[in-house]
Amino acid sequence: MQDNPGPERDRHPLEWRNPPSPVTVSPRQQPARRPGPRLPLRPPRLTLALLAINVAVYALGTLLPFAGRQFFLAGASRTYEVLVQGEVQRLFTAMFLHASLMHLFFNMYALYIIGRGVEGLFGHARFLLIYLLGGLTGSLLSVALGSTNPWLSAPSVGASGAVFAIFGAEMVWLYRHRQLPGVAARRQLRSLLLILGLNLAIGLLSSTGAGAMRIDNWAHLGGLAGGLALAWAIGPVYRPQPHPTLAGVAVLRDGNPFSSGWWLASLYAVAYVALVVVLVTLVN
Repeated sequence: MQDNPGPERDRHPLEWRNPPSPVTVSPRQQPARRPGPRLPLRPPRLTLALLAINVAVYALGTLLPFAGRQFFLAGASRTYEVLVQGEVQRLFTAMFLHASLMHLFFNMYALYIIGRGVEGLFGHARFLLIYLLGGLTGSLLSVALGSTNPWLSAPSVGASGAVFAIFGAEMVWLYRHRQLPGVAARRQLRSLLLILGLNLAIGLLSSTGAGAMRIDNWAHLGGLAGGLALAWAIGPVYRPQPHPTLAGVAVLRDGNPFSSGWWLASLYAVAYVALVVVLVTLVN
């Protein structure tokens, strides 16, 4: 992150949006330029890979109508199959299935827009854990609270729970780094809260129409909650520190490296599996 970021295409969305106008000085007055602290962004390889997997799965179901339909029914998450019959693998497979091309488009567009920034800031391992564990949390909350009657519950599919998880991760990052120079955190956080409110409102309205498409609000809330919790536990906390050798130059250091906090993600996963076992046992 730099005070004068250079070309627009080289800037991350969370860096300066309106850098200060440069002051014209003579060559003799020109001060020595020292690089400011810059966020250590990673390339969004996993974001693109997840996007490709979701598109490939949907294409498979479209090209093979009968086999695709069976694949869809075998992978969709529903309370009866998951909790009564114990087919807990559906909590995972449902995250890569979509009911329509429009459903796929909106989820993949959100994944592309939000996932690139979150993976760049959090790194590949933390991003993947938040995406998968957050999505699984959304799937579990959907089957646990989505219907009072397991035999009449509708199947649930889509990557929206996982997308809401990385949405929550970005909110945590912006809140923690709202004082970091050069990051438009407060403005971006307000925008995310507005988008979150609109999405939840649309989801609630969709549940009131008998003929309208039903949005799985519990999956969204579960994914968001999982993303917030995981990002707070294992997310990076960048702080500017003096450069070890260059006077007057600051560098960003991660005060919460994944190497020292991976066990929190492991604890989350163990607690998740234990909760699934308890729910299946209670229902049966």
